[in-house]
Amino acid sequence: MKNRFVFLALTALLFTGPICVGTALGVENAPRISDREIIERLTRLEEGQRSIQKGMEERFAAMEKRMDQRSAAMEKRMDERFSAMEKRMDERFSAMDQRFVAMEKRMDQRFVAMEKRMDLMGDQTGQQISSLEKRVDDRLDAQWNLTLILIAAIFGLIGFVVWDRKTAIKPLERRFTRIADTIERDLEPESPKGSRFARLMNVLRELAPDDPRLADALRRHSLLEDLP
Repeated sequence: MKNRFVFLALTALLFTGPICVGTALGVENAPRISDREIIERLTRLEEGQRSIQKGMEERFAAMEKRMDQRSAAMEKRMDERFSAMEKRMDERFSAMDQRFVAMEKRMDQRFVAMEKRMDLMGDQTGQQISSLEKRVDDRLDAQWNLTLILIAAIFGLIGFVVWDRKTAIKPLERRFTRIADTIERDLEPESPKGSRFARLMNVLRELAPDDPRLADALRRHSLLEDLP
């Protein structure tokens, strides 16, 4: 970069130097210049070019220094800004991490509390179911015992009724047997001439025509309807 600027400056001086000399010669005739003067002028010209080159180099060096300083300052400011931004981002991420940790902790606490409540509800439900099963079993046992008692009572009642019937019927059977024997003995229903009652009625009917009182009595009791 520096060499390019120096080359351009020397080229400009070389091109503008003869033009200025030609212009001066065209205006007036200059006196003859010796070789020594030419050498001295060339020397001064080189020194001027060197001083110009030195000044330009110093300016470019100062410019580069200022540019470097500005770049360094800009880089420093950028670094500071990026550092501040990174710090803020870190702080925000730290705050977010803390929030997430706190949220996770609260969620864990809630889940633990929920699990405890579920376990408690499960235990209570199990106890209620066990109590209900026990009550149902007790009721079923009581009903079964009552059923057995009722069945035993029914069978006992049936046995008592059968025993009572047998006990009550036997005297009746004996009495009816005696009555039947007495009737059969007194009335003789199996006699070929008829029973004694039938024969007695026949006798009374035969005597009724001769005895008006007997006939009237038989007629009142519908035992002599066929008589005149």
